[in-house]
Amino acid sequence: MKASQVRSGLIMLLLLLIGNAGFSQKKTDTGFFNKKDLTGWSAVNMQYWSVEDGAIVGRATEKVAKNQFLWSDVKVTDFYLNVDVLLETNDRNAGIQFRSKKADASGQALGYQADMGKDVWGRLYHEHGREKLDWSDRGEKAVKPGQWNKYEILVSGDRIWTAINGKLAVSVKDPGGDPSGYIALQIHSGDAQTVRYKINTLVHNPKVELAGLNEAQLVKELKLPLNKPVGKTSSLTFGENEVIVFAGGTNIVNMRKDCYLETLLMAAHPHTRLHIWNLGWDGDTAYEQFRDVGFGKWSKNLDSLGADIAFVQFGQMESLQGEAAIPEFINAYKKLLSGVKTGKRRIVLISPVPFEPANLNLGKGNVPENPLNKAAAEQYTDAVRQLAAQEGYHFVDLYHSLQKSPRAGSLTFDGIHLTPEGQQLAAEAIVQELGMHQRFTEKLEPLRKEVLTKNQLWIGYWRPGNWAFLGGDRTTVPFSHDWKNTEKRIFPEEIKGFEPLIREAEIRISEQQNLLVTQN
Repeated sequence: MKASQVRSGLIMLLLLLIGNAGFSQKKTDTGFFNKKDLTGWSAVNMQYWSVEDGAIVGRATEKVAKNQFLWSDVKVTDFYLNVDVLLETNDRNAGIQFRSKKADASGQALGYQADMGKDVWGRLYHEHGREKLDWSDRGEKAVKPGQWNKYEILVSGDRIWTAINGKLAVSVKDPGGDPSGYIALQIHSGDAQTVRYKINTLVHNPKVELAGLNEAQLVKELKLPLNKPVGKTSSLTFGENEVIVFAGGTNIVNMRKDCYLETLLMAAHPHTRLHIWNLGWDGDTAYEQFRDVGFGKWSKNLDSLGADIAFVQFGQMESLQGEAAIPEFINAYKKLLSGVKTGKRRIVLISPVPFEPANLNLGKGNVPENPLNKAAAEQYTDAVRQLAAQEGYHFVDLYHSLQKSPRAGSLTFDGIHLTPEGQQLAAEAIVQELGMHQRFTEKLEPLRKEVLTKNQLWIGYWRPGNWAFLGGDRTTVPFSHDWKNTEKRIFPEEIKGFEPLIREAEIRISEQQNLLVTQN
């Protein structure tokens, strides 16, 4: 066979392969929804879902504790979806997930959502992730409340467009975003509701055109999302003998009393010996970290421990200053973190937790206006998220995780500080967001008890109540010296007695980690 014939044969073979490559051709998916039943669809709670008159119906006759999702088993990458939707009560909320995946066993969604409902129609949301991506009101202006509305979604590469009733709503270019995933339909948590999804067309690898605009016109509309992907900061792994510290205000302080986060981190790394120290201090803010005389600065504490990873939480109490003070807060936070930022050290910024105004005890008599009602904790959460993205820090959105919890409203004992149950839910949310998928069960209780013992020893060693006599402004008084030889200081030697006890406690923690491995 001549070389020219070989080339000709290869070219023909290549053309044949391209012609038969379904992933590169425009293709209408006729099996996506049969308009008769829910074949090819699944949900944890199927009682909410049915098919009526050729439409998928999500119906809740009572209050819904958490979002419910009906998942298609069809995976999508580049696609066009045309759906007529009817939200029977416009003040409810629903949405269409796409390029999404299940976040947990309850079927919660992680990924893009084409939002529906009063004040969110036509907006692009990133469920359980980056949240607001495109918050234009263009879709809201096109919607017909209480009526059927045509919702279109077009995705090509990192470009996303949506339209409502033929009017462009979303136009986002999202480099580094979710490349593929599944479609799911939502019933939002809250009051009884009914939402209808009449699926018209799903096309894979469609032509790029929407709302009367061609590809070139659509490209001109593109903009970057409000919250960009944070890349490496979405997950976290720990190495052998790494030192982890927790720093922040009272909610961080209380972590050492309940030990849920530390326990879950240990359980998620049963083969890895970790050294975890709580440096939380009541009253600390991004603006000021008061320390006793001789104690050393906030940054010095982290450095003296050789911290490899620092979990830091500020913003809740600062949010009482209002939204106008956010720039001042971020500048102070950035300056504080710059003092501990090194090439090696990884920093995890934990968002504020939500206030619960109803739990704040204002006393009797003339009750002043509840200050928690006007706190801008959500806006401060968004500001911390942006700071993390700008500086390359890890970020954990604890605010929205706790706000969406079925226990929301009863997670604090005073409207501000988390109860033990709140601490447990917060710890689970933190490790979930960091990709560890660990939950607290009774089998972790022995490990938690050992962690609690270690923390009790740690606080006695690191921050003794009589610090002034140890390293503060009362080191010259007799109390801190030997009663026979006043030239000899005995208090520092007594404090050193904690060191072997802490090491022994860490060994017992390691033993409990090993037991978890054998139990599994």
